[in-house]
Amino acid sequence: MLKKGKTIEETFNQALGAALREATARWRAAPDTVQVEETRTLAGRGQSGKRPDILVIERASPPVVIECSFDGADADADARARLGRSTAQGRLEIKTAVAARIPPANRLRSQAEIQEALSGGEFIHYALHQKIADGDGDAAKRRWPSTGFLAGSVHDLAAMLPAAALPREEVEEVAREVAELVDSAAGRLEWALSEAQQLEIAEQVHQRTPLKGLRTTMVLWLNALATQQRLSGQGVKSLPPLEFSGAELPAPSRQAAIWRAILKENWRSIFEPAVRVLEKSGDVNPHATGQALALLVQAVEKIELARLGPRINVGAELFPKLSDDRKTAAAFYTQPATAELLAGLVIRPDALKADEWASAEIFRKRRLADLACGTGTLLRAGYARVSALHERAGGTVESAALLHRSAMEAGLVGTDISPIAAHLTASSLAAVGAGEPYGDTDIGWVDVGGEVAAAGSLEYLADTQVANLFAEVAGRSTGEQGREAGRHSVAVFDDDFDWILMNPPYSRTRGGQSAFDVAGLTEKERKDCQAKWKLLTRGEPVNNKAGMAASFLALARKKVKRGGRIGFVLPLTAAFADSWRVTRRMIEREFEDIVVVAVAGGRALGRDAISADTHMEEMLLAATRREEWRFAAKGEGDPSPVHCVTLLRPPTRVGEAGEIARAITAALDRVGDGGLVVKAGEEELGQALAFDAGGDGAPWGPLGVTHADLALAADALAEGRFDFGGARASFPVEMAAVADVFAVGPTHHLIGHLRGKDPIGAFEFHPVRNARDAIGGDRALWEANGKTQRRLIVSPTHKGAAPAGVGSKNRRGVMRRHQSDLHYARNMRWTSQALLAGTTERSALGGRGWTTLGHEDARVRRAFALWANSTLGMAVHWTRGQRTHAGRSTTQIGALKKIPCPRLDDLGDAALDRAAADFEELAGRGDLLPACQAHADELRIAIDEAAVRLLGLPESAASALGDLRLLWCGEPSVHGSNRAALRLLE
Repeated sequence: MLKKGKTIEETFNQALGAALREATARWRAAPDTVQVEETRTLAGRGQSGKRPDILVIERASPPVVIECSFDGADADADARARLGRSTAQGRLEIKTAVAARIPPANRLRSQAEIQEALSGGEFIHYALHQKIADGDGDAAKRRWPSTGFLAGSVHDLAAMLPAAALPREEVEEVAREVAELVDSAAGRLEWALSEAQQLEIAEQVHQRTPLKGLRTTMVLWLNALATQQRLSGQGVKSLPPLEFSGAELPAPSRQAAIWRAILKENWRSIFEPAVRVLEKSGDVNPHATGQALALLVQAVEKIELARLGPRINVGAELFPKLSDDRKTAAAFYTQPATAELLAGLVIRPDALKADEWASAEIFRKRRLADLACGTGTLLRAGYARVSALHERAGGTVESAALLHRSAMEAGLVGTDISPIAAHLTASSLAAVGAGEPYGDTDIGWVDVGGEVAAAGSLEYLADTQVANLFAEVAGRSTGEQGREAGRHSVAVFDDDFDWILMNPPYSRTRGGQSAFDVAGLTEKERKDCQAKWKLLTRGEPVNNKAGMAASFLALARKKVKRGGRIGFVLPLTAAFADSWRVTRRMIEREFEDIVVVAVAGGRALGRDAISADTHMEEMLLAATRREEWRFAAKGEGDPSPVHCVTLLRPPTRVGEAGEIARAITAALDRVGDGGLVVKAGEEELGQALAFDAGGDGAPWGPLGVTHADLALAADALAEGRFDFGGARASFPVEMAAVADVFAVGPTHHLIGHLRGKDPIGAFEFHPVRNARDAIGGDRALWEANGKTQRRLIVSPTHKGAAPAGVGSKNRRGVMRRHQSDLHYARNMRWTSQALLAGTTERSALGGRGWTTLGHEDARVRRAFALWANSTLGMAVHWTRGQRTHAGRSTTQIGALKKIPCPRLDDLGDAALDRAAADFEELAGRGDLLPACQAHADELRIAIDEAAVRLLGLPESAASALGDLRLLWCGEPSVHGSNRAALRLLE
């Protein structure tokens, strides 16, 4: 029963506050962190008597207010009203508030009953409100989700609050200010030191250029200073707090002595590299070194004032901007929100029993690895996920400390080819602890290049132990240095890991670029590493044309336990490219519970990318290695379905990303044969679809599609069926690969080259100047031109000649045998090109933009032109072509050969004659619009009608095709945010 004088909402607030205190070990140990219905908690005139329902305020995080009401609108209004207010204690601005809608069942419960239900996992409903800009009014505030309320337990709410306490914009502003101070500190040393002295310091941190070396040195010192401040606040007696007054310049010798003192106790991997380079710089120029340290102390002060504490990863925020190797080695670092989402998908509550999660010895028995760890963002996210599940199961402050120590000593394994990245990984993992010491870690720096042509972590494909060069820099945690430390290795055994999280390098060898374009390697070392890579992957389910990321997936397959789970950030090509087929086949056959997540075309670029600074579309992969090998040599057994999730927007905010992972998991638990909308509250996040991949590694067509019905219809078309909008019909002929119906022409490298380019191939090509020039032999449809190639019949773009001084007469003869009047687009741009298949009046060669398709029956060639340029044919191509750039669909020759098409040569004479007649009539009608505008193009609609007649589809299919056409044109991967296309869609 309710206590006298207390309202129902106040009773719920007290129960929720009590349940929150029990939800985390920190809050259990410090119950004053969660203040309920307390007056004088807010500063400002007229605020002292007003009290927030719940105020969560802990030392290392910004304050968060929770406002509760049975009426959701009232809760929202109260939460918004708290934004911008300040706490009475410390005058801390409230930038995040939560609106909680109280479930009606609590009207008749006592406080004890409510608390028991909440602690037992009963859902409440809540929404996040944040102040994201200076100023007043709703323009400065955001609500997530935009409509409705999240449904989660008190544990879910407790996990979100610290991560979301400071809005992303504030974190980015602090990171920007800190980066400016890092640059200024590096500039002081650059100005004061000679180039030789700069190089000497750069060598200490294993950077190969002086400017980058100095900036990286500043990150080392900043990281050590921030760790010193954190450990000091956590009670480590041998570390004094930093002095933020700025009255005197820090003395390098004194600072070095402080760091040397802590080395006697622990944390060698954090402070040894920093103190070594500090002593070197202090000897060279103590005054400039002191000036640099002073600027870095200011940077730590900014981090402390923002109360980011352990929640900011200095390395993850800054190091990607400093690394020499980031773009050349295709090493793009994972965004924190991406890491949180992937960890939530991979490390699931049902992986362990409740008593196992409650044990402080989890990491003595369970292991988590990242063998391309960068600055440790994924390892941090994985550890945070395990730690949260441990606390949810009843972990205490004491058990959490033991959990962290066991993680550092046994459970976390990370390797990288960058010594500083490995150092920052070790530091960032140490920072999430509570100041407890730990022994040796398995965070390692592994070599690349050198006399043995080392291939970094890929060496684990052949060996279980790889030398940890980090030991040469930092010694071991126990103090071991010198020769013995250099022998220290990181062991990575087969079938040993419960969870593997990775964002591997995407580098590949093509166009003169080596997969080992790592700064500082000689050309010979690169070639030797290429040969070593080929040797290491021999016999593995890998096509090295896919690049290094596929090799790391093969490595994870060997190292994860049966029943263990992997999580990868991959280029979107992994879902579509022919070079990835063998890897997709391996995933479908050797893994289960497969989830792939992509963002609708074009939305994942720029500052919101899945990985920092990349300009390519990416995807996430999560999968469980099968308990048993169910595929014998004959391929027996059932391949696993692939669950494709397409998000409308990328995850960009920590805290919210964890909720998105929950929403995806909940949707996948309920998805059936059709698709299911993934929601946060009432806000649509995207679409989930179970896809029967078939086990042969075919492209995962539904990935990236925002409308499930379209994905299912396109997949049916690829199988020779029309199934959409209630209309169902099978094609009168079987589907086959393009190469089974047509003779597919050669790649442009064999055909020839443009005048002035590298002399490869049989011909040298010159532009066709006019219609008369297009007549004659050795003409080629070399390039695609969206402005001039708008009709079913197009003109050649180039004419071929014998290259000067090259005896290639026989090669030219061979190429002439591949001429045809039917051409297929290799690099289709839906936003500008109108034709997927073009025809020429006379037979011509292909080229860079077009590939010839040969068939002896002209009617079959004309029928294919109708099919390919119809919505039916374009949708099939779209399911198989790469969608790595919005508005494009690139296919290499090998992939083009496998694209499904109807067995048109099995159609009867009547159907082919009608197709030829339709083609001639449509070819003379005029210009087509770009493919992405098909729904508004009368000529395209007429081509669709001809394709329906060609395949003998019923009238119901012809009617439903209009809606299918509209859905397809509405896909971001088709319209590519093209302005003209978007206007037509409106």
